Amino acid sequence: MVKIDYIDNLELTDDEAKMHYNELLSLSYLAKGLEFLYKQVGKLEAQIAANLGKNIKVSMFGNAPQLKGIPQDLVACAFHWYAVTICNYVKMVSWLVYSEDSTKATDYLKQVVPPVKLWRDKVGAHFARISPRKDDTPADLAKSVIFPISFDDDAFYTGSWRLTLSKGGKSSTSRQDMRWSLTHTHRNLIPRYWPSELD
Repeated sequence: MVKIDYIDNLELTDDEAKMHYNELLSLSYLAKGLEFLYKQVGKLEAQIAANLGKNIKVSMFGNAPQLKGIPQDLVACAFHWYAVTICNYVKMVSWLVYSEDSTKATDYLKQVVPPVKLWRDKVGAHFARISPRKDDTPADLAKSVIFPISFDDDAFYTGSWRLTLSKGGKSSTSRQDMRWSLTHTHRNLIPRYWPSELD
């Protein structure tokens, strides 16, 4: 048996694993990329935390002095890369164990990383501004192309703040259900997918 989700106890028989060699190889290289992004962003977060000192509560972005020298543009790209990659990873896990059922794969994705999936749909895979959906407010569309990350307490996050727009007497506010941290998300997923990293 080949276990591919240690929390939900999802596994493939040896025969299924042989039949899905390429899919499992895809999971392997995606996992390496996710770990790389996690470590790179984690190093930058540790650097900022050292500059702040202990037990400091903050929310900052842009040109905050504590962020000087931090390549925030690369961190923002890391969020894009991570969101797309983890969604591919999670959906592949589910697709493999649920008889190649795409609907079940999407449901599983929504269960495992809900804010990441939403952010990926509205920002990471394509900006809502250029691929709008019926449920997108004008504020959602505008926010999708505003610089996406801030540093909150101990980590970079996206979706930390909301945008409210008013035009022609009508106002709209952006979604608030897409807040997530790359490093916290990855740490939470380690026991599910890569428990050997805990050793």
